Amino acid sequence: MSSLAALQADFQQYVLDDVAAAGRPQLDGDGTGAAASQVRPAIAGAVREQFGLDAMARLAIYHNAYRARLREALGEAYDKTWSYLGDELFAELADAYLQAHPSSFRNLRWYGAGFAGHLALALPEHPCVAELARLEWALGLAFDAADTPAVGAADVAGLAPQEWADITFQLHPSACLLTMEWNTVALWRALGAAEEPPEAVAAATPQDWLVWRHAQQPHFRSLDAGEALALRRIGRGDSFGAVCAAAGAAQTAALAGQLRHWLAQEVLSAA
Repeated sequence: MSSLAALQADFQQYVLDDVAAAGRPQLDGDGTGAAASQVRPAIAGAVREQFGLDAMARLAIYHNAYRARLREALGEAYDKTWSYLGDELFAELADAYLQAHPSSFRNLRWYGAGFAGHLALALPEHPCVAELARLEWALGLAFDAADTPAVGAADVAGLAPQEWADITFQLHPSACLLTMEWNTVALWRALGAAEEPPEAVAAATPQDWLVWRHAQQPHFRSLDAGEALALRRIGRGDSFGAVCAAAGAAQTAALAGQLRHWLAQEVLSAA
């Protein structure tokens, strides 16, 4: 390994390492560090004192700034969850997530993928918080999903009746289904309007929701049981004939209407 590569590796190890983190100097309000830590990593010998800061104080700026940027990324992805929890609790939960889930992403956009699951474990007595985070993440993914062409009515207008049984669709990359057991949508809407959120209340029965992108914007709407089941079957690769068979003759007309909505709303893409 070259001396430069070794220097870079030492610096990266220091920035990412949380061993003896309590001994590291923390940033003061003016951006400087406190007294130097007694734990001196390999990189410290290559850093000189400057601007009145010794090596450990200067290194701490990068150590802390890296984590501050990760916290910022979580706050951007989960801004309504942040508002619901408040600054102090959100920061505490974000710090615990940072420690338990070191980033493995080149793009910070994807860093918070596991945060909802982390909240479910950290706040088991408040499951609505994890559900709110799942909704926020799904909406963010809908916005950023691949720009795959959606199937529209014009694309299937020429199909012969006998061809419909074997045709297979996919859910558009922006589309996903969520099952919510709380009044999470009401919480989301109130927080989005900067209003006092209602009390978290468990729903009488779980409700399925579709999240997807249409006209370059994320959308969501509730689903009845039949539509949710049909979309799940499409999502797992069932042919349209199999979806119709599972729905039953009584639901065929409803399924035809739902298909028209899916095609108009850009929910489906080609298999």
